[in-house]
Amino acid sequence: MLFFTWPFAVFFALFYPAFLMLRRRVRARNVLLIVAAFIFYGWWDVRFTTLLAFTVGLDYLSALGAAGRRITRGQWAKSCLFLGGVGLVALVANHGHQFALMTLPVLAALLLYTGLTYALNAIEDEAVRRRRWLHACVIVNLAVLCFFKYMNFFGESLDHALSALGVHLGYVSLAIILPLGISFHTFQSIGRTIDVSRGRLEPSDDFIEFATFLTFFPQILAGPIERAAHMLPQFRHVQTVSWALARQGMVLFLWGLFKKQVVADNLAVLANPVFHAPHGLSSGELLVGVLAFSFQIYGDFSGYSDMARGLAALMGFDLRINFALPYFSRTPSEFWRRWHISLSQWLRDYLYIALGGNRGGAWNTCRNLMLTMVLGGLWHGAAWTFIVWGFLHGLILVLYRVARVDDYVFRADRTWLRGIVAWAVLMPLIALTWTYFRANGVETGNTIVAGILGLHGLAQGPWATFAFYALPLFAVEAAMRLAEDRGFAFVRLPYLLRYTAVVVLVLANLVLVASAGQQFIYFDF
Repeated sequence: MLFFTWPFAVFFALFYPAFLMLRRRVRARNVLLIVAAFIFYGWWDVRFTTLLAFTVGLDYLSALGAAGRRITRGQWAKSCLFLGGVGLVALVANHGHQFALMTLPVLAALLLYTGLTYALNAIEDEAVRRRRWLHACVIVNLAVLCFFKYMNFFGESLDHALSALGVHLGYVSLAIILPLGISFHTFQSIGRTIDVSRGRLEPSDDFIEFATFLTFFPQILAGPIERAAHMLPQFRHVQTVSWALARQGMVLFLWGLFKKQVVADNLAVLANPVFHAPHGLSSGELLVGVLAFSFQIYGDFSGYSDMARGLAALMGFDLRINFALPYFSRTPSEFWRRWHISLSQWLRDYLYIALGGNRGGAWNTCRNLMLTMVLGGLWHGAAWTFIVWGFLHGLILVLYRVARVDDYVFRADRTWLRGIVAWAVLMPLIALTWTYFRANGVETGNTIVAGILGLHGLAQGPWATFAFYALPLFAVEAAMRLAEDRGFAFVRLPYLLRYTAVVVLVLANLVLVASAGQQFIYFDF
């Protein structure tokens, strides 16, 4: 269910009044949020609601175990009943079709809950028991993610590698459907269990509270990847829903809708043909395609995050800011502090630091940066293009670090000219990496990069159309960047200016919507 479709409008129109009626009754409100989340998620494919329920049940038990507690019969029963109940409803909603496919995994999952609980409860040493629950959480979650997302990629890659040595596996690709948002809620759940195991978070016995956290529908499909320490307290209390907050949420949703429907979807029309068939195009046409995709992916993903934050604000909840004007960054480290912030921080806290972080000297730091970025690239998708994208970002980070560029750009006597030069150097590098991110293969990416560097026919291409859709977004964000430096905010603008901005946004969303809407890019991740 997409935010900008009629089914979602009807869904939210039915949900929101019920939410407002129940918002002061915390438990009933949370139950409503869970039911709404499963309707929202199951609208795409009801079969995968059982997978989501499995994750909820497993990670509820894992966090308690990672805190050193023995799982009680009641806690085990909550996980089992929740999964069994969702599985039964999903089977009925699927009209009883694919009975074996929908029941056998649920039975296997119930056996897994039972086996883990029995086996790990029997461990006397608390420290060992904590580690085993943490390992179980990480291994099972990643195994599920690997099966749905990477099974064919690894199988085909191994087959090709061995074929070069004369060994033929005959691997046949499986018809696996990638569940929406699986990478996001997998990381969210693992992060919570790690925080508990490190003693940074006290696990809650409240199953409803945890299920609400993991399935909160505005962000379940494409983030932000939330931290339990930020969200769980919000699900424990009544949240204030004021007119000011609701108005802020509506403006944020409208702005996100503009970035998605007007900017991203229209620029996709320019980018798609270039990446589909780049041969024979001039440097100008290729460059427009790459720049169009750079703005498309930003408008698409940050637009989703804005809409998710806007919906949450309408309910009185606060989701983390996921994008902070990344295209005004001056160094790669600043870029990653501003782009997909929730993933960047997740990779930093749970992967980069776990690998050793900055400890162990310059060589180890560079190695850890490269590994983190390559794995971060692989997180985005099962293809060599994403690995190349991550590798290039790692390489840029390492080169900037070795050259100590950040120290120079951000030192106390920095000037605006130094900042602009640094920005002008970094942005082409970022656009270069997006080429491989979007390309259907590494060879296609190489063709596009070589074609642009050929510098023939740079003036050719739909530059005017690109500027028409990209420049308004760039201009608004440039103003926001300047305002950010001066501590100025939209809410403090004169009323007439704010009113005019909202009217323009509404009209743009009505008149300039692309003829063919595109699915959110990050739904594939």
